[in-house]
Order: sequence, then C-alpha cells, then structure tokens
Amino acid sequence: MKLAAIPILLVGLILGCSSTGTVNSEQLKYTQWQLSHVDGQVVPPSYSASLSFIDALQVNGFAGCNKFFGEGALRNNRLKVNKLGMTRKSCGEQLDQFELQLLNVLKNGVNVKIDSGQLIFNSEQTFVFIPAS
Repeated sequence: MKLAAIPILLVGLILGCSSTGTVNSEQLKYTQWQLSHVDGQVVPPSYSASLSFIDALQVNGFAGCNKFFGEGALRNNRLKVNKLGMTRKSCGEQLDQFELQLLNVLKNGVNVKIDSGQLIFNSEQTFVFIPAS
C-alpha cells in the first residue's frame, strides 16, 4: 500500500516545485500533455491535441489532425519549437485553422508556466494542457 503512494508523491513533488510558474527543461522532459482549454473554453473531442517532451526537449505531438515534431528550446519561461515539421492532411477549414494557431504559437515562441499541475501557454490565446493519462 505504501509503495503505491510513491509515484503519486513524486508527481506531487514535481508539480509542487513548479507552483511558482517558473519552468525549466527538466520539468518538461519526459512529460505528456493533453490540450484541455483554449481561452477558457473546453476543447471539443474532435479537436483533441496533445504534445510530449522527450530527451533534449524534443517535442512531438498531435494538433487535432496532423502529427508534429521539432526541437524545443526554453529560455526565460519562453518555449520555442525550432525545425517544426508536420504531416500535411487537411481535415476541414475549422480544424485546419485551429492547428495553424497552435503550431504558430509553438513556432513563434510562447510564454509557458506550470500551475496547479497544468501546462499553460500564454500568447494572444491561452492554451491549457493537463497531464495525459
């Protein structure tokens, strides 16, 4: 019973350390996130987007229709994904526009923080990610 609580405690410690909002690459490395809200609105299931950070802050994700990948760089709580590549399917004008907004935020750089266990991107829009299960 006590051993089962250890992973929960570790997650709590990791997320608790980030309650100041300051984010470093070690906090992001090997994490997976699911988009939950954009500008306070719940993301519909048809727009499900996700991203994960792997070794050396490589970024992989799904923008709702297309997969994407790139090299993440984090400086002063600002995340920028360089060499951003993606598949090129079209899934309708609205979903294509949504993907473009998300990918432009990553490509151009976005202020990022972790607050209450959520990864938050602040730019012209606010994207809120929750840990992926």
